[in-house]
Amino acid sequence: MELILVGIAALADIIGGYLTIIKRRLSRDTLLYFIALAAGFILSACILDRVPETMKENPRGALWILVGFMVIYLVENLFSTHAHTAEEVQTHIEKEGTFHEHSHSFVAQDVGCEYLIAPSASYAALLGLAIHAFFDGVAITAGFAVSNHTGALMFLAVIFHKIPEGFSISSLIMGAGGSKRGGVLSALILGIATFTGGVFAYLVGSSNTGLARALLTLATGSFLYIGASDLIPATNQGRNKISIIFVMFGILLFALSLYLLGVAGIHP
Repeated sequence: MELILVGIAALADIIGGYLTIIKRRLSRDTLLYFIALAAGFILSACILDRVPETMKENPRGALWILVGFMVIYLVENLFSTHAHTAEEVQTHIEKEGTFHEHSHSFVAQDVGCEYLIAPSASYAALLGLAIHAFFDGVAITAGFAVSNHTGALMFLAVIFHKIPEGFSISSLIMGAGGSKRGGVLSALILGIATFTGGVFAYLVGSSNTGLARALLTLATGSFLYIGASDLIPATNQGRNKISIIFVMFGILLFALSLYLLGVAGIHP
């Protein structure tokens, strides 16, 4: 069952990538609302569910949450490069007379083909997101190894940001001069990474609950980073106040999910 859900999450990445090449693309606002909803749900799932459960199970679990957090942080900041809008590049040229790409963390947010980004930067972004996607798969499978309640919450936390994730990386690849085929292929890579993470956690953790919990703790750290450092900043630009409401909706959706899981008899 858990691998089927991992497959669905992987497919959502591919769908997100495909949306960049069909005529009816996601509007920037729609993408932002998806991201805001995911941010609220992911942070709620981590802070209200996974972190307290981890600390209850193992007081040293916080260390592994930090390790998961820092893995994504280091990958983004050591290997990725931030995309710059055409306006930013033009303003910098007017002030400095030239423009040099410089290293920043990749933020999967307000992206589009109008952004200017070096091909090497887009590939670095793909690497960072692929590692995160791997942890997505790990979180779902390891969550179900711990309990059906945890697995269901992890699946929801993953699925809400998968389409924006696939859309973002495909747009970045195409914005760096890549073809439409290359854009969809990049989303496919994220899907494969997600499924690989799920299979890995299934093989090494399905018969070892302790190891499954350790993998889930690492994934929780990566979720905290993505939610707080990548998704929330996308709603923090002041360009669309409605996105703030969708962050709140994400928190309410988490509460509703807990209630519905309880009604269905799926408890922690």
